[in-house]
Amino acid sequence: GETPTSAAEMNAPPSIDEGALCQLMDMGFTMNGCKRALTAVGGNDVQAAMNWVFEHSTDPDFNDPLPDPTSATSAAGPADSGVDEGVVMSLVDNLGCFTSDQVRAALKECNGAADRAADWLFSHMDDLDGAIAALNSKNDSAAAGAGATSSAEVALEDGDGTYTMVGMVSHIGKHTGSGHYVAHLKRKDKWVIFNDEKVALSEHPPFQHAYMYLFQRKDAINSPSPDY
Repeated sequence: GETPTSAAEMNAPPSIDEGALCQLMDMGFTMNGCKRALTAVGGNDVQAAMNWVFEHSTDPDFNDPLPDPTSATSAAGPADSGVDEGVVMSLVDNLGCFTSDQVRAALKECNGAADRAADWLFSHMDDLDGAIAALNSKNDSAAAGAGATSSAEVALEDGDGTYTMVGMVSHIGKHTGSGHYVAHLKRKDKWVIFNDEKVALSEHPPFQHAYMYLFQRKDAINSPSPDY
């Protein structure tokens, strides 16, 4: 008997003919617009696609990337990648020489930054598949390690929340664009001023005029946690 057709296959967009796409783009239309036109007319009819372009060239989404057909149907794909699929498709269309999976891997490595992902892709073109395989291996190892150590995480070093001031930075001058910075640090209940190569005891530290204050939790003084 005949193999039943799934809903995903019935709703899948038609395959775009590369030759037809090139012909339309040679007429001066954008890649995204040409893809939308060919998708609307079955994927390979240049004349029908050109007519579609003339009718829809003013549509607000005419030059937007087509949505990824796998984004709604792949249970372990884009939905779990942690990256913006709109950025993925935009890079795929604009760069023109990378697959969505390659772009997705680069974005994940670069924390979603499109410019850094593009640089990463071009800098690994000599062995892109190998570089992506290495990324996947690293991510899998990190996930496995996180699962193994989740039950043995270091407990927070909670304390009573009382702090003491141990240092401060002061500015000498009319404004922050000019002048000079000096530091005061507390040593055995005395304050020491550090002014470039000059170090001396400070009799009157400028507590009220400091630029930055440094504090340390009292119960951690001289007893740092061995876990840090």
